[in-house]
Amino acid sequence: MKALLVIDMLNDFVHPQGVLYVGEQVRGVIDFCKKLVERKRGEGSPLFFICDTHRKDDVEFKMFPPHCIEGEWGNQVLEGLQPQKDDYVIPKRRFNAFFGTPLDMFLREMKVEELEVVGVCTNICVLYTVASARMLGYQVTVYEQGVTSFDLDAHRFALKEMHDTLGAEVI
Repeated sequence: MKALLVIDMLNDFVHPQGVLYVGEQVRGVIDFCKKLVERKRGEGSPLFFICDTHRKDDVEFKMFPPHCIEGEWGNQVLEGLQPQKDDYVIPKRRFNAFFGTPLDMFLREMKVEELEVVGVCTNICVLYTVASARMLGYQVTVYEQGVTSFDLDAHRFALKEMHDTLGAEVI
């Protein structure tokens, strides 16, 4: 079985007024993700919305400005892409969607063996989630049209790393 991971398509990353807005190139990613999510829902695939979620005093804010604070606008999934009743929402505090979350348990209980991945940022949360998924034995497909980052050189490096080193399919 396959499941779709939608990583950090949150206002603080993908809305122009977001604290860590990744840039105008995200518009194409948003459109791609909306169509893919709709298609996967129609196919009955499980959807997992991975959501960067922080307290106001999170230590990560020593590296990045405060963002995706729990309960605030920046922590919400972008309008038009919000999770529905049967979707899974997985809050995470670090770059890796498997670290300190129930994601792996949900996937294993559902007998998911393959993950399809979209979202931001390619070189941070997408890369580290894909790395863990591969180390946990999942097959992974990353949709190149469905990922981006504020640093396009790092984005390209991460795509290459996911394919060449981690063995993920990048399509």
